[in-house]
Amino acid sequence: MTTLGAQFTAERFDECIASVEAAEDAGYSHAWFVDSQILWEDCYVYMTTALAQTRRITLGTAVTNPSTRHVTTTASIYGTLAKLYPDRLELGIGRGDSAVRSMGLKPVKTAVLRDTIPVLRDLLAGGTVAMNGIDVHLPWLADGARVPIMMAATGPRNLRAAGELADRVMLYVGVDPAALEWAMGHVRAGAAAAGRDPDAVRFSLLTAMWVSDDQEAAWNACRWAPAACANHIADTIRHNPDHGMPEVMTRLPASRDAYDYYGGHLKSDAGHTSYLTGELLDDFTIAGSADKVRAKVQELAALGIDEISCAYHNGTFEQMATVGREVIDPLGLAPATTPEVTS
Repeated sequence: MTTLGAQFTAERFDECIASVEAAEDAGYSHAWFVDSQILWEDCYVYMTTALAQTRRITLGTAVTNPSTRHVTTTASIYGTLAKLYPDRLELGIGRGDSAVRSMGLKPVKTAVLRDTIPVLRDLLAGGTVAMNGIDVHLPWLADGARVPIMMAATGPRNLRAAGELADRVMLYVGVDPAALEWAMGHVRAGAAAAGRDPDAVRFSLLTAMWVSDDQEAAWNACRWAPAACANHIADTIRHNPDHGMPEVMTRLPASRDAYDYYGGHLKSDAGHTSYLTGELLDDFTIAGSADKVRAKVQELAALGIDEISCAYHNGTFEQMATVGREVIDPLGLAPATTPEVTS
């Protein structure tokens, strides 16, 4: 069953927590938080409060990274929260974007994630890992905790690694079927190569969604999504000339201007979104009338997307209620049930 999730930035505390509550009331399945310690406040403070203020919605990072958060720190945070709020967490991790770029560092290499994710999984299962010449474990988590792991990916190397390692893969490639089939093919190939069942990997899709009969207004609310995604696509093109991405993806960075992380990262009104046309926006967002949005959601569900992860919804109370009424309820998009954890 496909669901809609919501994403949030850790800012304007009271409004943000109220927004997570509103997302739960509207029928969203997930509330994902950006972990970017310079541009926003600490996501785990927000997540802890949101867990206490809600009953069902799944909380997680989208995403943390192994550069700014040591693997044992991340395991400890999630292990603690999972003891307090069992079966309500998913651990989202990736190479790092604004969390590292905003202080002049580069995202970690895929190989680092290959090392990190198995360690996270072992520690959260109550196991022992070898680290710096000693055995490391969390003595207070001997019985383990149910925390599925999500990995975010855009390029082919990360997509295949995510298929090998993660319970869920969050795709950031746009909403065009050609892009999604390309990306999901890499994930499934990675899972098969690792001896896993490719059909057991769940797919999330990071995008922007806005329901409005005013098409221009809907597009304008979603401009952040292709503007930020262009950075990931351009990075893949630079480092992997044999990337094989479809033209619907590569034409986006070819059209863009410079991107300023401090000048409005993930903000649709930032100056670096001005080049985006309606055609480019439709390649990377779900924006327009309720009929148009419902049709796109059904198309994505048919392709195998398990969660459409709609960002960023701080303070968008009316819009989340509209989506609940016009999209979630009519299509029967049930909230996520307890996720399975890969052993």
